[in-house]
Amino acid sequence: MKRLLCVLILGNLSTTFADGQSFSVHDLVTLSSLPSKNISRFMSKNGFVNNNFDKQADTIEASFIPKSKHSKIFTKPQLRIDLYHQNDSKCYLLHISSLAEFIDGQQSLIKSHFFYDSKKDISKDSSLIYQKANITIEAVKNLKDSVAQYTFKLTEKNVPDSIAYADELLQFDSHEYLVSYFGEKNVKKDFYYFSEKELKRCSVLFSGKPHQALFVWGDENNFNNLSYILVSNVLPTKEGVEHGLLDGNNEWKFKNGIRTGMTLREILRLNEMDFDIYGNKSDLAFMVKPEQKGKIDFRKTAIMFRCSNCYANEIFDQVDVSALDIAKADLPLRIFDIIIYPNNH
Repeated sequence: MKRLLCVLILGNLSTTFADGQSFSVHDLVTLSSLPSKNISRFMSKNGFVNNNFDKQADTIEASFIPKSKHSKIFTKPQLRIDLYHQNDSKCYLLHISSLAEFIDGQQSLIKSHFFYDSKKDISKDSSLIYQKANITIEAVKNLKDSVAQYTFKLTEKNVPDSIAYADELLQFDSHEYLVSYFGEKNVKKDFYYFSEKELKRCSVLFSGKPHQALFVWGDENNFNNLSYILVSNVLPTKEGVEHGLLDGNNEWKFKNGIRTGMTLREILRLNEMDFDIYGNKSDLAFMVKPEQKGKIDFRKTAIMFRCSNCYANEIFDQVDVSALDIAKADLPLRIFDIIIYPNNH
């Protein structure tokens, strides 16, 4: 799958070297597709030498600079390629000093159908993000000692072999990354009704199907930086209002055992401890109070209940109420929405 993704990503980018002393964004993408054992040979073949003795930071695992025609190391700092690993990702950095090359590199990414915020101006904005499949490329311009420096940082994320639980969806921190695993036909961009007057851009996985889920992004323009995921029978989106209503319950399972449609009594048994639910005097009525009481961390897994003929019951005429008291009153609360948050929430 990884090799196929890289072939698609390369697209129309050209492969040219100028006397072995140039390195393009295309070359950076090519480099990311190579097995680790082939990297040094690829760089050497194209006129670069490993600069291990002059690494820029402790995290850098390899650093390459151009080699002169006279077999001496070319020490100009303008061109350098750094490689390192970060959690479940591989990172490749291309450092250049030419504004023209910086702009040309971004234009080539656009021509190769990398997704980016088209409202930005590549000749003026100091930072842009380009995304395709499991690859993200950050184009950053900054000043160091009054000298302009330009960097392309390519981050390649591992594509998982399988997804069994809804919790595992949290690793997909961008729309493009979602598409790389589930395919374009299963992941659609939409608008989320965040409130009565506010809409947010979002991505919907399997809209109208038993495994539907809604991804809300911190960066709506780039459709990345995951804020949270909503798993529900009804998705509050423009498309979901018409097509997102399920006949049965959402079929995503969670590692902690919860699922939509679960009764309050089932949650109490699963949690092995009482917990609080907001009442009608709260703006968050029928939502579990975000605390960790028992086996379920309700700060990371938010639960919203629905109940027919419950809203007028006097037991809810308070800010919050014990789940055990509600169960003793034999009120038929069931899980309607489940929201999960990434670890950095």
